[in-house]
Amino acid sequence: MYASKVATTGEGGVLSTDSDELADKLRLIRNHGMLHGYDTRHLGLNYRMMETSAAIGSVQMDRLPGFLRARRRNAKQLMERLRRVEGAEFTQDSDDRTHVFYLYTLYLRKNRDAIQKRLNGKGVGAAVYFYTPVHRTPLYATLGYSRKSLPKTDAATKHVLSLPVHPEVTKADLVRIGDEFLAAARELL
Repeated sequence: MYASKVATTGEGGVLSTDSDELADKLRLIRNHGMLHGYDTRHLGLNYRMMETSAAIGSVQMDRLPGFLRARRRNAKQLMERLRRVEGAEFTQDSDDRTHVFYLYTLYLRKNRDAIQKRLNGKGVGAAVYFYTPVHRTPLYATLGYSRKSLPKTDAATKHVLSLPVHPEVTKADLVRIGDEFLAAARELL
């Protein structure tokens, strides 16, 4: 629930389950493993959310359908403008799910970093969020996961670029984002 996510409380997160047993365990974990007072029963941490954050989150949940509509609308407009760009592909679309468009991420055949630099220089908040695949970060490498062959994951970290589609992006912004991307793509893809 970080500030840039689909809905926010400022920081933290939310869990949902239909399991009473799991819900009870999670409540213990979020409160130092304690049920009443200082009676630690399970290893836990301080994951309690402040009331002000919860209040913000409650309002965000009420506004969530509108946030999602805006993100989908913005992503659709970008998709329509960029769908014929040779060497750029939106790969997260599928008929079996509904995308929330936390990120609108394109897979670029080549020159991802140069395109990002060009867009950023034109004031477009193009971003690369995952330079290092999770399985290659120090903790997971120590656990042996870096030895796993994940070629699509490794390739994605070198080729994906995200463009802004958050609810505050206006139609004029989307036209400018699309125009700047198209200009960069013509030269660099």
